[in-house]
Amino acid sequence: MSQPFTSFQDFKRRYPIRPNDEGALLGSGSYGRVIKVEDQLETEWVAIKISEFKGNDPKSLKAEVELAQRIARQANIARYDACYRLETDTSISDFAIMKYYQDGNLADLLRRQALTPVQIYDITKGILLGLQHLHRHRIVHRDFKPANILISRDNAGRFIPKIADFGLSKLVSDDELDSSDFDLSDGRGTPSYKAPEQIEGSRVSFNLDLWAFGVILYELLTGEKPFQADLRNSSEQSARREIEKKIITVDLPARVKQIEEPYQTMIRRCLVRDIHERVRKEDELLDLLDNIPQLLDEAQKRADRHEYEKAIPLFEQILAKREHHTAAQKGLESAKLGVNRQQLKKLLTEASNLTTQHRFEQAKTLYEQVLRLSPDLSEAIEGLTFCIEQLRPKPLIVQDPERTDVYQEDATDIYVAPSVIPATTVPKQPVLVEKDIPKKPVLPPVVAVPVSDGMLQQPAIPKLGKPFPWRIVAPVAIGLGAVVIYFNVSSGPTGTSNVAGSKTSTATLAPATPKSSAPDPKTEAGSAPLTLGEKKSALKEQVDEIFNAARRAFQKKNFKQTTTLTASALQLDPTRQDVSRLHSIALQELTKSGVDAPKENEKPTAVAAAPVLTSESPKPVVAEPTKESAKETTGNAKQQAQSAYDQLIEDGRQAIAKGNNKAKAIADFSSARALAKEHDLNTTKADEAYNTYLSKGNKIFDSDDFDAAKEWYKVAQSLKETREVQSKIKQCNNQ
Repeated sequence: MSQPFTSFQDFKRRYPIRPNDEGALLGSGSYGRVIKVEDQLETEWVAIKISEFKGNDPKSLKAEVELAQRIARQANIARYDACYRLETDTSISDFAIMKYYQDGNLADLLRRQALTPVQIYDITKGILLGLQHLHRHRIVHRDFKPANILISRDNAGRFIPKIADFGLSKLVSDDELDSSDFDLSDGRGTPSYKAPEQIEGSRVSFNLDLWAFGVILYELLTGEKPFQADLRNSSEQSARREIEKKIITVDLPARVKQIEEPYQTMIRRCLVRDIHERVRKEDELLDLLDNIPQLLDEAQKRADRHEYEKAIPLFEQILAKREHHTAAQKGLESAKLGVNRQQLKKLLTEASNLTTQHRFEQAKTLYEQVLRLSPDLSEAIEGLTFCIEQLRPKPLIVQDPERTDVYQEDATDIYVAPSVIPATTVPKQPVLVEKDIPKKPVLPPVVAVPVSDGMLQQPAIPKLGKPFPWRIVAPVAIGLGAVVIYFNVSSGPTGTSNVAGSKTSTATLAPATPKSSAPDPKTEAGSAPLTLGEKKSALKEQVDEIFNAARRAFQKKNFKQTTTLTASALQLDPTRQDVSRLHSIALQELTKSGVDAPKENEKPTAVAAAPVLTSESPKPVVAEPTKESAKETTGNAKQQAQSAYDQLIEDGRQAIAKGNNKAKAIADFSSARALAKEHDLNTTKADEAYNTYLSKGNKIFDSDDFDAAKEWYKVAQSLKETREVQSKIKQCNNQ
């Protein structure tokens, strides 16, 4: 639209100005006049503002246009297309061209029609956004009134206010910007919209325009100005003085109380005499207009009640209106974290219940879901590890006859007679004293070997040149074997003892010794001696009963009693691998829980009685160590334990220092703590680490990040259990 003009005649050919056409006159004043003109090139209506140039006046129309063009484009700021300084027949004048707005200005609109609540909202918000844009570019308007607010429409027909007429506007300098107020008042402006500081000629601030906005908003809602003179005053000068007096004293009409919220509060925040107490920023008024304080307060209350899912939509509603609202952004982030914590807690509770019900597959899925949300959550890591351990298949080794699953209810021993067994695989049998019996040529001896449950090992048949007559030889061999065993047992080795009393009482097998010359009085009294098979069966029955009691204790998670029972069973039969395995697992669980393992000589309770030995059974003799050797051994063991303890503390500290892996640190510290308790170790390193992590937790606690503080308190608790750290964790849980 802009093109250079060399003369006023060229300008008139494109913009035919008709000064005497009253229908074309849009407005006039001390600045000049505004005329509606049809652009002959673009064939559209434009508004041309004409102002005579006075050489000594710095507030020329061309200077106003240049100031307006320095402002970045914004929907609520009217822009001039161009301005030309041309010599006419009578004078030199500035001609500023801008778009013609059919609805005129806000003053015209208020005279023509009553506005709906939606239109009032749209116009109010648009004016505030326009003022905000001006003030951010350091421009004070100083003549803000309805006549200087043009009205446009969007495609939907909604009103869009556009601030115009920057004739009295002033660009605030850098030096003035550093001060909270500055000297820009020269007394000019429209009386009804002047601020008290303009009337008094004192220092002003950007909220000078916000006073005028309060007056405009009152007029927009009521149709009249808040500060008016008595109509009985005939003199214009006296009416002006009366208006200025009401402005200086802020004499608001009683009608202001009838204005609905939030507009009443907005007006009262603007019409304040002291510029330091008056609203300073348009942001505050925009928040009041959109009920941001009420929404924010309600959202915060719901968040404080842990109703995070109800608080999130409120925070999002605020951010939809104020994209960069800091308090709403922080509140939304905190509420989302709260929802995440609640979800994690719900999943962990459900997973724990499934674990209690031994539904480890479903519990494992939930723990994995928790770790996807929070990879460092120690409770989920421990739960997942436990589920995986329970779901892992237990190996079944055929070569080991006694190895069974610790959770298996029954165990049996089945014996078969293979023809050839390597000497290294034959289990040790009690040595029996043989009588001198005639040697007869017999087949290789048949040895009974136990195998695992339900598995029968077929005897290996030697390959001969012709079929061997098993039907004849086998019965003969079995008969001879029975005769040999009978004579050996009846010879009565000194280590054999008789059984008396309850079924649970058994006797141990002792190594064979030369036959005693003195006969056993109990045997002579008529009690039948036990055979080798009966002795082994009685011993196995005794161990099985203790083992079953240990398994029941393990299922009840009484790991201390489990270790005591399994230790007792291993004293009876050290070759029982299933007992040994359960003993090891129970010890591991005790270590994890921080409970001291029972001593080896601790007696089990509520189990079958220990084997009863006869009065003539030899008692094992244990060599007692000397005091010097015992002291040296104890010292070495404690030194090794101290080294292991220090290394665990160091490993835990490194896990936090290098990767902030609190879960690993807690595991290391807990193991070290159990070790120190068992061996009465020096805990100086643990005390230092405890103080360090407790201090970190306190700093984070002071910043109200209770969940993060709780994690550090748990690390400190794994080093040392104190009332202080227990109290801190409880405080975090109650937040």
